[in-house]
Amino acid sequence: MDVAIDPRAKYSLEERKAEFELSMKIYRELEHMTYGVAAIEGVRDAANARAAKLAEKDPLRKQLQQLAADCDALRSKIVATKEGGMITGEERIREHLGQLYGSVAGYDGKPTDYQVARTESLGHELQDVIDDFQKLTQKDLPGINSGLKKKKMEAISVLAEADWQKKKEESSLAAGAGMRAAEGRCGRWIRKRAGDARSALIL
Repeated sequence: MDVAIDPRAKYSLEERKAEFELSMKIYRELEHMTYGVAAIEGVRDAANARAAKLAEKDPLRKQLQQLAADCDALRSKIVATKEGGMITGEERIREHLGQLYGSVAGYDGKPTDYQVARTESLGHELQDVIDDFQKLTQKDLPGINSGLKKKKMEAISVLAEADWQKKKEESSLAAGAGMRAAEGRCGRWIRKRAGDARSALIL
């Protein structure tokens, strides 16, 4: 079987390639963004959890609470924090990237110059926030973790993007295995019911 472009298509192969390449670039930015949010939330939640175990006047508790607040401030630059997202009119990098991906992937022709430039701009904005998060943790975590160690509490670590990607792939494989297992059970159930039906007809 030969696979070819629909002769009725209005766009050239080069234009379709340009659309595909930009769509994939935005998709990778969305993945990078998802990692960034997960890393920020991981540190924020860990800081809050450890702060809750310390006395209210403990200086380390205040350090942890400040770290959590700083993480939340960075997170709010990436995702809308009001309930309702785009419905409320609050839009951040996540919402802008999602809209951009939809507009590029939903059109088979060559992306506009604005879409290309917007992809670059949002990518830089996202990286700036992730860089600020890395600087924050590099500055604050050594002292905080030293204090946690003295209190025999678990240190706070930053999720690496490679580890996040590995967990994501493992989750996808597990989900796929679960679906195959469910399909197998469903198939056995259907075959059993079919066999029961044939037996009933014979009787």
